[in-house]
Amino acid sequence: MRHAILAIVFAASCGHPAVHPERSPEGAESRGLLAQARAASGGDAWDRIAVLDYTGTIETGGMHGTMHSTDDVTTGRSRNETHLGVLDQASGFDGGASWDLSPGGEAQRFDGPDAVARAKTAAWVTARGYLRTGGATYRELGDINEGGRHLRGLEATPAGGTPIELWFDDDGLLARTRAKVRVFTVTDEYSDYRDVSGVKVPFRISSDDGDERNRVTIAVTEMHAREAQPDATYAMPPTDDRIAFPDGADHVELPFALIENHIYVDATVDGKPVKMLFDTGGQNLLVPKSAARLGLKSEGANAAGGAGDERIDVGYAKGKSVALAGVTLRDPVFAVIDLRSLPDVEGVDLDGLVGYELFHRLVVRVDYPKRRITLWSPKAFTPPEGAIAVPFEMSDTIPIVKGSIDGIPGRFWIDTGSRASLTTMSVFTKAHDLEGKYKPAFEAVTGWGVGGPAKGKPVRFHTITIGDATVKEVVGDLFTGTKSAMADPDSAANLGGGILKRFAVTFDYGHQTMYLEPGPDAAKPDVYDHAGLFVLRADGGRALKVGAVTPTGPAEHAGVREGDVITTIDNDAITSKSVSEWRQYFRDRAPGTKVVLGIVRDGKPAKPFAIT
Repeated sequence: MRHAILAIVFAASCGHPAVHPERSPEGAESRGLLAQARAASGGDAWDRIAVLDYTGTIETGGMHGTMHSTDDVTTGRSRNETHLGVLDQASGFDGGASWDLSPGGEAQRFDGPDAVARAKTAAWVTARGYLRTGGATYRELGDINEGGRHLRGLEATPAGGTPIELWFDDDGLLARTRAKVRVFTVTDEYSDYRDVSGVKVPFRISSDDGDERNRVTIAVTEMHAREAQPDATYAMPPTDDRIAFPDGADHVELPFALIENHIYVDATVDGKPVKMLFDTGGQNLLVPKSAARLGLKSEGANAAGGAGDERIDVGYAKGKSVALAGVTLRDPVFAVIDLRSLPDVEGVDLDGLVGYELFHRLVVRVDYPKRRITLWSPKAFTPPEGAIAVPFEMSDTIPIVKGSIDGIPGRFWIDTGSRASLTTMSVFTKAHDLEGKYKPAFEAVTGWGVGGPAKGKPVRFHTITIGDATVKEVVGDLFTGTKSAMADPDSAANLGGGILKRFAVTFDYGHQTMYLEPGPDAAKPDVYDHAGLFVLRADGGRALKVGAVTPTGPAEHAGVREGDVITTIDNDAITSKSVSEWRQYFRDRAPGTKVVLGIVRDGKPAKPFAIT
C-alpha cells in the first residue's frame, strides 16, 4: 500500500541541485522566448541575487497554515517548512541529496534514480535555469489560448533531469509549469508578480495533480533577497527521539497473524487496543470509525490512492501515542482513510496500519515462518549471521531493491502490505513485452487496496532474484493499466508478502539494507486458485460475496456472477472457515476437482452451482 500523508509541492522552491552544462536552446523561437523571459523578470539583476527568503500562507484540502522557504538561486539548495493543521513538515536539498522531514518527525534522504532525476529538474527551476545560459535542451510547444490568456510553451529537459513544460505569458513571465511526477501530472500556476531587489517573482503559486482535493495554494506575504546562507540552513534535520523501549530494553518480540500474506499485529493507540496491518511503505493510518472510537478528530480532505484505480478522501489526525509490545512512538500523525471493502476482502476487522514510522526508526525483523516480529534499537542490532544482505534505495517511504525476473533486471518495491508475490508495473510490462513473453490467458482481480480492486494478468515466473537471493516458480501477475500506483515508472515490480513469507526478513532502514534468511518453505512453488472468482466476507461472516469473476474461468462457465452470495461450499457452512481459509480451499483443489456452491442471487436461493 502506497503512503497517504500529504506531500506539498513547491515547484518554484523545491530544493535540488542546479546544473549548467553548455547546451543551448534549439530554435530561434525558443531563444527569443527565453531572452524575453529573462528581460521581463529582471535580466542581469538575477546575477546579483544569491538567496530568496520568503514566508506566506498555505491552503489545501480545507486546511490553512503558514510556510517559510529559503532558496539559494545560485546552487539550487533550499529549505521549505510548512505548518498546516496537524501537519508540520519540511523538505529541502543540501547540495548532495534531496530530503524530507515527514509530519511524524522522520527525516529521509532520497537516492533512487527517479528521485534524483526529478531533483535535478526541480533544482533547475529553483535556480531559474531558463533565465540563464545553458543547462537544458528545449522543444517548442507552440501557443495556447485559454480563459482570455495567451501562453507560449517550451518543454525543457535539464541535464540528467526529467522533462518539464514551461508556459510564458505575453509579457514573458512564467505563468505555468507542468511535469510528470510518478503517476500524476503536476501543474503549477504562477501569478501576482512583484519586484524584489530588481527581479520579478510570483507572490501566488498554486499546484495540483489533477485532483481538486489536492490543490495547494501559497500566498507569499513577505519576500527578501539575502546574502548567501551557511550550509546548515539547508542541512537535513535529524529524526527526532520520540520513540522509547519499555524498561530500558533494546529489543522486543511480538507475535503476528499472517492472513492473505498480510501481517496483522495487536497494538494500542492512546492506550486503547487496535488491530493494525504492518506495512513497510505505509504510513500510520486509521479508518474513520476507529479514529472516532479513539477520540481523534480528523481534519482536511485531500485525495489518496493505492493499488486500486480510485482516489479516495484522506484526512489527518494526531494522537498521543502508538505502541507495539511496549515500544512507544509519541505524538503520531495518522492519515484517516476509509478502507471501504478491505476488511471484508481480508475477513478481518482492522483499525488501520502502522509501518514506515517504526521501520524508519527501528530495525525490524519479520520472521514469517515463525510468525514473530522483533523490534530492535538500531544501536543494539547485529546483522543475522549467514543472512543474505540486500541493499536498497528509498523512494518516498518505500525501499527498492535490485533484482531480476527470468533474467530481466529491474528494481522492485518491497511491500509487506501487498498480498501478491510479484506484480510487474505497466511501464516495465510494456517495455519488455511481458505479455508476449508469458502469454497470460486472462485478467483477474488479484487483490484489493486503497482505491478499490487491483487487477492483473496472472502468469508464472520461473526465477526471481532479489539481490543474491533466488526464488523459483512464482505465481505473479502483469499490470497493464494506466492508473494506480502500479503505473509508476520508477519501479519494475512490486514484491509482496507472497515472496517475503518464504523468509525471515530484517529491515535496517538506517543502513538501507534488507537481510533475508530462507525459511523451510523457501523453495516451495506457488500455486494458483483455479476457481476463477474473488470472494469477500458478507453478512457478518455468515456468507461470501462474489466480488469478481474471471472471464472464461470455471466459475463463469458454471454460471456464477459478480454479486452472487455464497452460503455453502461443498455443503459446509461458510462460518466453518475464514475468508482466507476458503480461498486456500480453492487453491488446494486440483484442476478438474468439482466444488459445489450454494448461492443466493438477487435475494433468492438459486440452484447449486458446480465449478470444475
